[in-house]
Amino acid sequence: MTDEPTVPRPETDDYDLLTFGEVAARLSEELAEATAELDGLRSEAVPDAERIQRCEQRIALLQQSVQRYRQTQQDNSAFARWFGALSGPPSDRRPRWR
Repeated sequence: MTDEPTVPRPETDDYDLLTFGEVAARLSEELAEATAELDGLRSEAVPDAERIQRCEQRIALLQQSVQRYRQTQQDNSAFARWFGALSGPPSDRRPRWR
């Protein structure tokens, strides 16, 4: 269902924190497992349509999650939410030191 290769886990990431690299690796591993499961379900002698549908829905959700995390990583919105924007405050709101 997906032709994307599994994303390797970055060796430099701190696994005490859930980094974008770790999220990408985990999502790609889950996506690969779900795709393999779907292939197996479809190849059964008597395919279970309900299980196939649930698996397809899981794959779609995982693909949406991959896109959401890519977008979040690119626009830096998670960083801004936690730590504020990278640019300083507007000039009229900058602190004045006396």
